[in-house]
Amino acid sequence: MKAKRLLALLSAVCLGTSLVALAACGGSDTNKPGGNTPAGNEPGGVTPKPEETVYGLPVAEEGRYITNSDVFMENGNRYLVYTTNETAGEQDNVIALRTGTYTEGEDKGWAYGTEKILLRGGEGKWDEFIGSASVVKGTFALGGESYNYLMAYCGTDKSNDTQFALGLALGKTLDGDWVKASEEPLFTADVTGNNLGRYAPSLVNYDKRSAVRLFYTYADHTGHFTRFVDLNAADIGALYEDGAKDDVMLISGEAIVPNNGQISDGGAVPLFPNADFAYQAEEEKFYAVKDYNPAASTKPNFSERLQLLYIAEDELYTVDPSNVGWQSVRSWDSLDTPDAEYERLYGASLLSDAYGHMLAENTVEIVYSVCDFGDDYLYTQNLLSFSATLSAED
Repeated sequence: MKAKRLLALLSAVCLGTSLVALAACGGSDTNKPGGNTPAGNEPGGVTPKPEETVYGLPVAEEGRYITNSDVFMENGNRYLVYTTNETAGEQDNVIALRTGTYTEGEDKGWAYGTEKILLRGGEGKWDEFIGSASVVKGTFALGGESYNYLMAYCGTDKSNDTQFALGLALGKTLDGDWVKASEEPLFTADVTGNNLGRYAPSLVNYDKRSAVRLFYTYADHTGHFTRFVDLNAADIGALYEDGAKDDVMLISGEAIVPNNGQISDGGAVPLFPNADFAYQAEEEKFYAVKDYNPAASTKPNFSERLQLLYIAEDELYTVDPSNVGWQSVRSWDSLDTPDAEYERLYGASLLSDAYGHMLAENTVEIVYSVCDFGDDYLYTQNLLSFSATLSAED
């Protein structure tokens, strides 16, 4: 089913191996990266004085972290949405935004402005520990109000970062007030115990109006695999009504992203965790950047590699093993990325337009989280970036 079939429907209306928790929404699970050195486009930077203009990705202040980002372009600006802690030294996650503006010249580039908190978790609620947001532009409504931006995020009420569920929020402007679509999650965790449930949402707006595809990782005892659903997001309130899963919400049903092809993974069965997606409509392809999963026996067990892949859109709808499946563009480990100091690489996002579509035909920029292995990683997580050429590996 290609995009045109999805839009027509809108108009008319796995196996794996057990692994420890992957980096998700914030907290201290064993596979979440951290580090000891501030990072930006120029790693090792310092917190600037208020009057200074500093170019490169923002650097977390002492006792804080910046992780699990979503980055996109609109009207010549960059918008960086990420998870951070509101209070230094505390694990009080919030979802925040910085706006980037570009200046030509040597030692210049993208400069990111003041941090704006977009969304907080609800104390004692299902999303008390919130994070890992994805934002798209479009035409949305809730309670008779119109909104221009939709956010998917994950959250849990478990302090050990397990049993994540997914929720939605809306904003009329990126840097204005945001409202949660409901006090309840759109998708519950649907797991028990130390399983992660549903996390790492990634939104793509097909028609640049209200036809939205929501990707996310579902993690239980069998492993971490990405799933997706197609949403008629014109009326967000309708998605939460009784029977929505049989009517306006699961238009194509819940589908599992195929895990065949050139997937880099450390286990016997390739997993597909913690991925970000972007759509290339002209070629009917989806690109994804995902975490590498080590073998379950690997100690310490954490993501130390990223992989960029693409798949023909038609193949997303079937697990036929005869399909070509995912084609690898390239994998990167710590020795390939701009600063070889960091051991852990995870939570990458593709620079896209505001609708989740690819910006350029031949290149893409990837923003990702880094850290070194160590007990103090939680408060030292930061971001780096690099560019990649969009051609398959030989």
